[in-house]
Amino acid sequence: MLQYLPFLPVLICTVTVQAATISDCQQMLQQGDYVGCLDATTEAIRRRSYGEDWPVLKAAAETQLGRYLQAAETLDEGIVRYTWSIRLRMQRYDVSQILGDREAAERMLDEIDRVATSAPWRYTDADDLVALGRAAIVLGADPKDVLEGFFDRARKNYQNRPDGYLAAGQLAIEKGDFALAAELLRPAVEKFPDNTDICFALATAVQSAEPERAAELLDHTLTLNPQYLPTLQHLAERQIDAEDYTEAAATIAKIHEINPWHPESHALQAVIHHLLNEPQAEARSRSAALAFSTANPAVDFLIGQKLSRKYRFAEAARYQQQALQTDPQFLPARTQLAQDLLRLGQDERGWAMAEEAQNQDRYDTTLFNLLQLKDSLDNFATRRTDHFVIRMDQQESAVYGQQVEDLLSRAFETLSARYGYTPAEPIVVEIFDRPDDFAVRTFGIPDVAGFLGVCFGRVITANSPASQRNSPNNWQSVLWHEFCHVITLQMTGNRIPRWLSEGISVYEERQVDQRWGQSMTPAFRQRAQDGNITPVSRLSSAFLKAESGEDLNFAYYESSMVVEFLIEKHGFESLKAILNDLNQGLTINDALDRHAGGLTELDAAFEVWLTGVAERYASGVEFSVQRPNAEASPPDLIELAGSNPAHYTAGLRLALNLIRAEKLEQAAQKLEQLVELFPEDASPGGARRMLAEVYRRQNQPDRQAEVLAAHLMRSADDLEAALQLLELQVAAGQWQQATETGRLVMAIDPLQPAALRTIYQAAAQVAQEDLAIAALNGLLQLDPADAARTRFQLARMLRATDRGAARRHILLALEQAPRYRDAHRLLLELSADETSPDKLPSESREPLR
Repeated sequence: MLQYLPFLPVLICTVTVQAATISDCQQMLQQGDYVGCLDATTEAIRRRSYGEDWPVLKAAAETQLGRYLQAAETLDEGIVRYTWSIRLRMQRYDVSQILGDREAAERMLDEIDRVATSAPWRYTDADDLVALGRAAIVLGADPKDVLEGFFDRARKNYQNRPDGYLAAGQLAIEKGDFALAAELLRPAVEKFPDNTDICFALATAVQSAEPERAAELLDHTLTLNPQYLPTLQHLAERQIDAEDYTEAAATIAKIHEINPWHPESHALQAVIHHLLNEPQAEARSRSAALAFSTANPAVDFLIGQKLSRKYRFAEAARYQQQALQTDPQFLPARTQLAQDLLRLGQDERGWAMAEEAQNQDRYDTTLFNLLQLKDSLDNFATRRTDHFVIRMDQQESAVYGQQVEDLLSRAFETLSARYGYTPAEPIVVEIFDRPDDFAVRTFGIPDVAGFLGVCFGRVITANSPASQRNSPNNWQSVLWHEFCHVITLQMTGNRIPRWLSEGISVYEERQVDQRWGQSMTPAFRQRAQDGNITPVSRLSSAFLKAESGEDLNFAYYESSMVVEFLIEKHGFESLKAILNDLNQGLTINDALDRHAGGLTELDAAFEVWLTGVAERYASGVEFSVQRPNAEASPPDLIELAGSNPAHYTAGLRLALNLIRAEKLEQAAQKLEQLVELFPEDASPGGARRMLAEVYRRQNQPDRQAEVLAAHLMRSADDLEAALQLLELQVAAGQWQQATETGRLVMAIDPLQPAALRTIYQAAAQVAQEDLAIAALNGLLQLDPADAARTRFQLARMLRATDRGAARRHILLALEQAPRYRDAHRLLLELSADETSPDKLPSESREPLR
């Protein structure tokens, strides 16, 4: 036995080397063992193991570790040995981009073209097809041709290889076609569930449409590879978006433990320094990001892109301009700069930049959507005032554009005076009748739901009532909210945290109308009582991490209550002082320390205060609010209603059952008790709305109207209830009340022809000419079949104040209906008025209807 001992070290060495196969090294890369992969591939290359995979894997490990110069050397040596390798040359091109070595990058592309042309039959494997396709894209080939000719071939011919799936998905993502990317990558994730690159690519593709799925995939990538740099970078970006700069810096530090020269993470650190007003540290981080190449436009692009996400559009635009100075052909910077300029209200430059970018790449989905939007905007009506440029669909502008002007002018006067700040330049307000147009203008992509309006500082975008038919909202409250953002964003140079800006806007909504903005609800009360109050120091993250509409609404509500608390405890002047400090570059923490006792004290005091508000809300009333971790099933609500009269939710269920059983008297009695128990309820499914329905079935219109009126004193966007009440009030001859309800209807949806006719009828009865004329102008657009009568009525309304306009309308009415007797009579009277200006207008014989 002893005679074999001298050979034992050789045997051990042989076993060790054999264990480190190409497959083993690929697995090491997937799992984040970059050092192990580097050691194994270095040893294999030293032993002259054959195969281009060895230098490919070695250079990949070196790149992950930030050893870019060594990676370039590895690839150059590999190309000398494997002169036919396209993969090595494409990888060398990528490293040359990081190093800013444009000469080497161009040489690699030339060599790929030469080698592939000389022996095209050689390059039919999946990874070679992908390398050729990527080179073709860089050289300007048609992306669709590349997708079909290279990536789809790799995907279909090598279905057990991830290369084609990943390349096709990444190309779709690069061109902004996230739906196609998701379609391509979903089956790939099923086939290759442990491939970190494919999981990350699918997470990127579904981030907007399916955030929960994206989060699952990102978590999975870190389970597979705790050192996966793309996910760690994404995490740092999300933390910056949430204003959690301490955690973001910690994530960046983790990246630097893996790759101390990672350009993107240094760029993100520069973003943090910028946001914290640390210009010298910002410059150092940017220099670190450019340590290997000052000719890398991706660094300034990323810094600018993240600043744009923080609404720092002016600074963001400057960074994109720097990126384009470095590389005038760098398309991502050109596209981002176009959007930043448009958000700054610099339309001429922004659209010109977008057109230049599309000329460079006609397959970029973002640019295509943006320029399609321009075509729509070119057809919009433009209204100009001293302080606003308002763009709307032409028909909508004619219907309620004047109301938009009046509302915005009132907001300008009120909020400018209140905050002591007057915007210097006109504010651009764009109101979109198509949700996808709003989404493209606002976010750069279609199919983004859940937003009513957005303010960039000088530009406001909003969805019109026409785009909100399935879920009506009060457009006046939306525009007031967004204009308040104009004040706070401009007043602070866009340095305001999201929670504070949103909180002030919601708070100011409630100052105008108690029905506007978010208010306490049973669900919000439960959150507060359960201790689910986000600390003020982390409130901005609540908007980013919201998993439901209810989460988002609570973030808006809580932020507004922080503002209310600050004003109650420290005075309105302290709030203005905080905004002024932010404008001077102080952080929110420093500003709160100076004017609100500090963030730590504010967190504790606010939680106590808001809990008290919740306890006082509907005191003594019980609700069944779904709790996230409830173990026991809820008790039967019908049985509970009998034993606990203070249980509002159970009472509603009992009343609903009574209505279904046609026991209307008992249902009415129960609902009247519930209204008395919880009068604050403004929900469309609450006791008042149900009671109004019972009264309707009982043919008690007076009581139905009374209950609906009380409900609408608490709700500003229940269109169905407002329309019902309007009809009841007109039927009862309650003209003054009907005009008030009519104004509410028009604040929710002014595009309802039948409602406008009814509103005109009520307004004419009580001589509210402004409302009557607004309703008739709307009808001219929405009910052209009855235009002759509408113009006649307009002429009659305008006779005393604008005879020229009255005459024009009556002549147009006669042009459409030449035998219209009342119109002829009014025309004669108008002619007589011109000779006898003191003559009183006579009543028309046409009855009001």
